[in-house]
Amino acid sequence: MFDELLNLIKQNGQQAVVDNNEVPNEHNDAVMQEAQTSIVDGLSNIKEPDQVNSLFESVRSGQAESNPAVQQISNNFSGNIMQKFGINGSTAAAIASAIIPVVLAKMANKGGQGGAGGFDLGGLLGSLTGGKFGGGNLGGSTPSSGGGLGGNLGSMGAKLGLDKDGDGDVDLNDLTKMFK
Repeated sequence: MFDELLNLIKQNGQQAVVDNNEVPNEHNDAVMQEAQTSIVDGLSNIKEPDQVNSLFESVRSGQAESNPAVQQISNNFSGNIMQKFGINGSTAAAIASAIIPVVLAKMANKGGQGGAGGFDLGGLLGSLTGGKFGGGNLGGSTPSSGGGLGGNLGSMGAKLGLDKDGDGDVDLNDLTKMFK
């Protein structure tokens, strides 16, 4: 799922990153990976059903940039690429606004015109929250009662020894610990 997210970012980041003279070519891939990390981190920090509903509604209605969660993800992404790659503030903000809301919208509107071809925001959100939210249920964007796909993957991952922080689920914290 994370590879699919990165591919979606690369498809939508060509003009904002690769064709941007303000981004040194040697940093193109790293900037795209930073976008992925920012999206994953931002989505994993969503804790309330109202935040999930608001995110889905704003992304689907084309108002993603006004959503506080999307703004937070974009701000974190632009701050990180400024710090890590020396990209100036206005360029970093432009890159963030060209990638983050667009990618989230394509994920939320999967399969539709210009959609992400089977990748969905609900599924990613479900996997990041152990099935608490999302789980592939995009209809009402409500927490799934049975854990959904994300809950099933999380419990399977815990049984396979992927629960690196010992909290009983497999989530972004475990993924982070795998690479340290």
